[in-house]
Amino acid sequence: MDASIITTEIERALNAQLRLAGEDSAVADAAEAILAGLEPAIERGVMRLAEQAAAEAEAQLPGRSVGVELREGVPVLAVRDAETSVVIDTDDLEARITLRLSEKLKGVLEDAADESGDSMNAFVVKTLTTKARERGKGRRYTGRIET
Repeated sequence: MDASIITTEIERALNAQLRLAGEDSAVADAAEAILAGLEPAIERGVMRLAEQAAAEAEAQLPGRSVGVELREGVPVLAVRDAETSVVIDTDDLEARITLRLSEKLKGVLEDAADESGDSMNAFVVKTLTTKARERGKGRRYTGRIET
């Protein structure tokens, strides 16, 4: 979200108006002053638009956090996994299900549970709880988001 695009468009519009004024240097100086005065406002406006875009993208991407980062002075949308913590009431874990898994998937789940510091059961319950909460929130978006 580069503010220079907007600045360039305004500069083009001012130059078109300057051509109507002829060769008057005072008018040209005034146009330069106007453009210089507008640049900070344009940059702030672009940052506000980036913040709005981030909020709208985040609303469409369950389980993701979307924020604005400045990279070399240019606002960029950054998408990350949301830091959500799932709390499980272990007092009412009475229902049971039987799952048939491949050995490979079981190993992946065991490794993930170890990495998170949970038991295999707690990890599976947290994962299923998170996915169930995401259901119906809409996972469709259009456009391009760089991560």
